[in-house]
Amino acid sequence: MSIDAALIHDWLTRQALPLWSHAGYDEAAGGFVECLTLDGQPLFDRDKRMRVQARQIYVYSHAHLLGWAPPAGGPSALDVARGGFDFLTRHYWHGDGGGFVFSTARDGTQADTRVEAYEQAFALFAFAWYHRASGDPDALIWAEHTYSFLEEVLADREHGGYFENLSHDLPRRQNPHMHLLEALLAWHATTGDAAHLDRARAIVDLFRRKLFDTETGTLGEFFAADWAPAPGTAGQIVEPGHHFEWVWLLRRYAKATADATGDDTGDMADALYQFASTHGCDQAPGPAQGLAFDSVLRRGADERLGHGTSLDDNKRLWVQTEAIKAQLARLEDGADPAASERLELLLERLFGLYLAVGHGNWQDHLDAHGGAIAQSAPASSFYHLFLCLTEVLRVRDRRTDLC
Repeated sequence: MSIDAALIHDWLTRQALPLWSHAGYDEAAGGFVECLTLDGQPLFDRDKRMRVQARQIYVYSHAHLLGWAPPAGGPSALDVARGGFDFLTRHYWHGDGGGFVFSTARDGTQADTRVEAYEQAFALFAFAWYHRASGDPDALIWAEHTYSFLEEVLADREHGGYFENLSHDLPRRQNPHMHLLEALLAWHATTGDAAHLDRARAIVDLFRRKLFDTETGTLGEFFAADWAPAPGTAGQIVEPGHHFEWVWLLRRYAKATADATGDDTGDMADALYQFASTHGCDQAPGPAQGLAFDSVLRRGADERLGHGTSLDDNKRLWVQTEAIKAQLARLEDGADPAASERLELLLERLFGLYLAVGHGNWQDHLDAHGGAIAQSAPASSFYHLFLCLTEVLRVRDRRTDLC
C-alpha cells in the first residue's frame, strides 16, 4: 500500500497523539506511564523510567510546535508536555550529588537511583524542546544544572567523552554520546547559541577519533576505558539502527555548522549508510525483507547472504524508524533513487507490520520472519516514531504542521 501524507497525518493526529496523551498519561499520579497493553490499556505496575518522561515531553512539545490540537478536546499538547516536565523535575533529580536517576515508582518515589549519562542526555533533549515550545525559563535552569553535572561529575578529562555513570562502569558506550549530540543540536536550534555547537563538535570529534572505524566504515558500540574497542565479541558488535541514526545526526550537524567553521562529515555518514544498508538489513525474500537487524558483527560480513554475521536477526521498531530517517537524510542531500525506493519499502513495512495493531499503538519487536514478539507497547518508542514520521512529512511531503 502507498503510505501517503494523509495516512501519516491521520495516524499521528487522530490516533497516536490522543492515545498516548490519555491512556499514556497518568492523570492520577502524574507523568507518563511506562507502557500500554497492545489494546491500549495503561500498565500501572511498571516503574517509570526517566527516559520515558523525557521522550514524551519531547513528543508533545514538538506536537505543540506543529500546531496539533486534540480532536475531541482534553489536554493540549503543551499541557501534556508541561505535566511531564513537572513530574520529571520534581521526582528524578538525585538529592545526594545531583543528576537524574533511572526510574521512579508510579507515585514518583525514586526506585532505581542509578545516575547514568544516558538519562542526562535525554533530560537535555527534553528541556530543549520544552523550552522551545513553552518559553519556560525553568527549562533553561534545569538544562544548566544537567550540563554542569555532566561536566563536573561524568566528564572524562583524560580520554574524552563521558563516563557511563558515577562508578565508571565498563564497557563504555557510544549511545549516550549519540543522544548528547542530539540534545546539543536541539539546544542550538532552540537558542542559536554557538556554545552548543562547540559542545557538539567535541562529540563529533570523539566519534571521528574513537567511535568510528575507518577500515570497516562502522560504528562501535562497546569500548574499553581508553575508547579502544571492547575485548572479544563485544568490541565487534555493531547496530544498524545506530548507524542510521548517526547518518541523520551527522547531516544535521554539518548543516548547523555550515555557516560557521563548517565540518564535513559526509564521508563518515556515507560509510555508515553503506555498511548498514548492505550488511545490516534483511535481504531474504519475505515479509521482513528490507528491515534492519537489531545487531550484527562488523567483521565477517557474509557477501553471499548480503548481510553481516547476525547476532540478533530480530527487528526492533526503533531500528526501522532510524533507517527511515537515514533515507530522508540522503534525499535531503540530493536525488537518490535507491534511498527513495528504500524509504517507501520501509514505510510500507512500518505501517503493515508494526503499526497494524491499530488505534495509535504499535508492535515493538518482530522476529526474523516478521512475527510479533512484544506483549506490550513501550512508551519509549513514540519518540522514535514521532520524529521519524514528522521528518517524512517535512522532507518528502513538504508538510511543516499537524493542523
